[in-house]
Amino acid sequence: MTVVAIGRVYGLASSRRELVELMRRAAAAARTEPGCRSYDFAEALDRADEFVVVHEWDDRAALAAHYRGAAHEAYQEGLHGLLPRPSDLVIHEVASTERPVGRAAMDPRDAD
Repeated sequence: MTVVAIGRVYGLASSRRELVELMRRAAAAARTEPGCRSYDFAEALDRADEFVVVHEWDDRAALAAHYRGAAHEAYQEGLHGLLPRPSDLVIHEVASTERPVGRAAMDPRDAD
């Protein structure tokens, strides 16, 4: 069963550059791991120095292997001194997934 983890990372303004670089390295490393479908960090638009991490895995075993792995350990060690408080994380097991598609073809003028 697909597993999606969603977390909030609360950074310090004084360590922003170092934290962002650490998150870039962690995401790039995780994306190479078996069972990783996606791994992304994004910045919360209305809260300074707050980030969201969303990662999707083939199953619980893949996620567990990630948490036991060297890349996650390096990320956790790198966080020392960069956060004012612990991050929050929730893990969802996904029973089904749907990609809604409109009935009409998209007008190219509406594309990004």
